[in-house]
This record gives sequence, structure tokens and C-alpha cells, in this order.
Amino acid sequence: MTTYFCMRHGMTEWNRERRIQGNTDVPLCDEGRAMARNWAESLGGGGLDCILTSSLSRARETADLINETLGVPVFEDERLCEQDWGRWTGLTKDELKEMRKEVRRQEYQGFGFRPDGGESRDEVLFRACDALIEFSEEHSGESVLVVTHNGVLKCLAHALSGSDFMPDDTVEYLPYRLHRIECVENELALGELNMEL
Repeated sequence: MTTYFCMRHGMTEWNRERRIQGNTDVPLCDEGRAMARNWAESLGGGGLDCILTSSLSRARETADLINETLGVPVFEDERLCEQDWGRWTGLTKDELKEMRKEVRRQEYQGFGFRPDGGESRDEVLFRACDALIEFSEEHSGESVLVVTHNGVLKCLAHALSGSDFMPDDTVEYLPYRLHRIECVENELALGELNMEL
């Protein structure tokens, strides 16, 4: 069994502006770096064998800052990158609200939700699951910190909770928490959502 402790990267300027980043490579802001250093203190009690991170710089920098305390091997996988939001990338949440009819239509697709010109939630889910399952083959028995993105974590939380990711589904997922996922015999199972960091 491989145990994954999954978390979102620290804050960026686009996060502060409530702007959709998608797979745009936006770096951490100073607040995000401070968040990562604080997380390092709470994660530094031992027990983690390595870090697996998205290849986008906001995740990679979060992982590197945490690893200044942990001092474990760091691995990178682009399959853990954020959902591609296509032509909606760069829009603010308020601008998306102005497109509410189209956004709502997509939200009722559940895992089929696909921003214009972008990637579906299904595609995000499948690539993230593939990354975790493949990594577990080489890291059986290990506890792994995964630094990824909000969209990836939401897809995993909904899928592993048995939710169809519809607008009124009630999966309690909080972004700046730790989420435990276990991989046993090439199957992922939800351990616990929203653990304190």
C-alpha cells in the first residue's frame, strides 16, 4: 500500500485576484511562500518518505519550500498539473459569472464539465489517477506528500467519494487541507478529507 497525503500549492497573485490559472505557469506570491514554510513546520514531524509534485512552478516551489524542512526525494509528474481551462483561462470568477448560462450548462455535465477549448474533469481525473497508481508501483509501503492543484483535488475527492460532481453534490472538500488517499493493488481509495495541515 502507498499512502498519499495530497495538498494544494500555496497562494499566487492570480489566486488573490480570483483569476482562473488552469495550466498557466503562475509562480507563488510572497503569501504563498509563507504558507509553504508554515506547512513545512507542521509536516516536518517525520513519516513522509518523498514528495510527488505537479510540474507547474507554483506546485514545484511549494514542494521545494516544504522540502527545505523534510529533506526527502522530490519527484515531478505533469499529469498532476491543473485542469486546462482553454479560452476561459485568465478570466476572473466575476467574469465567469457573466457567462453563467454556459458555465451552468457545463456544471450539469458533472465529470464531463469542459471549459471552452479546454480539458474535461474526466480527463483530469484519469491522468491524475494514472500518475498516482503508477507511482505507487515503485513506492509501495511509503507515505508520499502530493503537491497538486485545486481542480485535481476536487476531481479526486468527488470520484473517490462516489459523487458524480454535479452542482448539488455535497462532498465536503476544503482546498487548504491535507487529503489522504490510499493505493492498494492498483486501486485508489479515499482515506480522509480535510485533515488539518
